[in-house]
Amino acid sequence: QGPNRVLSERRSEQRRLLSAIGSAALPDSDLLKLNQLKFRKKRLRFGRSRIHEWGLFAMEPIAADEMVIEYVGQNIRQVVADMREKRYAQEGIGSSYLFRVDHDTIIDATKCGNLARFIN
Repeated sequence: QGPNRVLSERRSEQRRLLSAIGSAALPDSDLLKLNQLKFRKKRLRFGRSRIHEWGLFAMEPIAADEMVIEYVGQNIRQVVADMREKRYAQEGIGSSYLFRVDHDTIIDATKCGNLARFIN
């Protein structure tokens, strides 16, 4: 039994759900791709990068449309992002990890985030 059994049951449950909904209702749904991330973590390695000091490297093939890792940080507005960027420069923080989600939202992973911020 154990963890493999649980994962197998979850995958079966997801297949039943897809079957019940019908593939025509959700063609190439991003929601389902993101849901699959819960079932299988990608093999990634954190290390030195020739591009920008540190990097996150894939240790397995990953398709272009496949979710790799969730970008985690604080959701902030553009005005706050501008202030933080200036403050980080004044504090001597060489790299800030501000990621624009849409016109209004930016995720700041500079001081609180996960390894996703190191993807080059």
